[in-house]
Amino acid sequence: MVRNLLVRLHSLGDVVLASGTAVEMARSGSVGFACREVYKPIVERIPGNIEVIPVTGGWRELRRISSGFSTVVDLQNNMTTRLAFTGNNVKRFRFDRGLRRKVLHGAGVCVPWRAGEYLKTWSDQGSPSPVLKRYQTPLEDRLTVGIVAGGRWPMKTIPPGVTAELARLFCDTEGADVFLIGNSEDAPVAEQIVENCGYRSVNNVTGEGGIARLISRIEGFDLLVSPDSGPAHIASALGVPVLVVFTSTSPALGFWPQNFKGSFMVDSVPCRPCHRHGGKNCPAGDQRCRRLIVPRDVFEEAMCLIR
Repeated sequence: MVRNLLVRLHSLGDVVLASGTAVEMARSGSVGFACREVYKPIVERIPGNIEVIPVTGGWRELRRISSGFSTVVDLQNNMTTRLAFTGNNVKRFRFDRGLRRKVLHGAGVCVPWRAGEYLKTWSDQGSPSPVLKRYQTPLEDRLTVGIVAGGRWPMKTIPPGVTAELARLFCDTEGADVFLIGNSEDAPVAEQIVENCGYRSVNNVTGEGGIARLISRIEGFDLLVSPDSGPAHIASALGVPVLVVFTSTSPALGFWPQNFKGSFMVDSVPCRPCHRHGGKNCPAGDQRCRRLIVPRDVFEEAMCLIR
């Protein structure tokens, strides 16, 4: 049997975006998916004959791993993988950094959807859409909503005041159970949001476990509201309706398809996107993309996804 190796070592969103390519590769043989150990739960959810290969070392380890495979599809394409894979059986993802600079400088262009570009590295045929196996569905008697609280890049997060009011709207208007998810570092912000929501059914579950627990939590939601981040990609791949609140980033950076319907952005922010990851500070100094978010607008857009 033909064995092919797909390599995407990190990060969370990119590993999810590579899942569609892995599925298409598995149609012609078995697939080894090499990633960092922390992302193993993601790869284990990809449908098809796909073996997760955790990578803990550098290029020498990757070279040893690749020896048993017919073709290597290198979606990482960094110095480590270029040193590891040097043969004629290597297909590499090529990223146009010049185009991204134009996007960040307001040239009015868009980076192609990364999932689609990943698939083109392997083949011109098939669907690039990310997909993860979903093992559970929400309870039918009560709306269950997840909101991502906090995040690594401050300018990309949903402001805590917006999150609190959004949670209140879900509880008071729809009778929902709301769960605040995120890393352990986000716990203090989430706790303050819970306090601001008073008696309502708003629960802080930030930092409750690793990626496996995060996936399990998200697949139990009827709806997720998230910044442009890894949990949003997980929800989309699981088939969970997700509203992505874009602040300092935008779909033009290529992490979402241009026809993606689950997006929310404040109008008239000409400086967006200002940073490829989201940034820690606002270059303009006014945080317009975050400050002008109206919680009820977010709520109504989110509810449109499930009505």
